[in-house]
Amino acid sequence: NHSNLAAHLSTTYRRCRQRRAMTMKPNEVLVLVLVLAVVTSPGTVCGASRTAPAAATKCDPLALRPCAAAILWGEAPSTACCAGLRAQKRCLCRYAKNPDLRKYINSQNSRKVAAACSVPAPRC
Repeated sequence: NHSNLAAHLSTTYRRCRQRRAMTMKPNEVLVLVLVLAVVTSPGTVCGASRTAPAAATKCDPLALRPCAAAILWGEAPSTACCAGLRAQKRCLCRYAKNPDLRKYINSQNSRKVAAACSVPAPRC
């Protein structure tokens, strides 16, 4: 499963580099590396919250992978991003309380993505 994830992240990174015409700044590369580290970290789904999501919802931050370009660079969210965001909306407060994910969930671009996908921003 990690090999599939690594292949996906590699492909996503390559596409982003092509779109940005090789003009990625060093600090953007660092942010991308940090996001990839957080997303692939086994501890990212361990944070507990006071309001548990419905039993049918499996909190999996990897479901938000298609949103990486939209959250990091302000690109328009894809259909896959919006679908993942809708599926994970009950988990967003849990992610917002996770120190590794907080800054991405609470970012201005994240709020724009939520609005574009018609998903209410979490109020935790």
